Amino acid sequence: MPRNTDSPAQALRRREAWRSVIFATVFRLLMAAVVLGLRWHYQMEGFAGALLLIVAVVELGTIVPAWMSLKVRLKEIEGGEEDAASQY
Repeated sequence: MPRNTDSPAQALRRREAWRSVIFATVFRLLMAAVVLGLRWHYQMEGFAGALLLIVAVVELGTIVPAWMSLKVRLKEIEGGEEDAASQY
């Protein structure tokens, strides 16, 4: 098994990236639940109901891109691009 060669700064950036995407996911799920709950509680139909449904779907639709950007961010951290750029 290969040893972990991350510097402390890389490990910190990796943890922060994970925390950020997890927080964003939980927040988006919570907001979609609130919007759908309001729609259900007030039994909204027509334009207002459709608008709230669209807002909830858009909110949920932003979760996948957040996780995709986490993957890119982790590759950047692993590659040491920030460390190399900080030398200039």
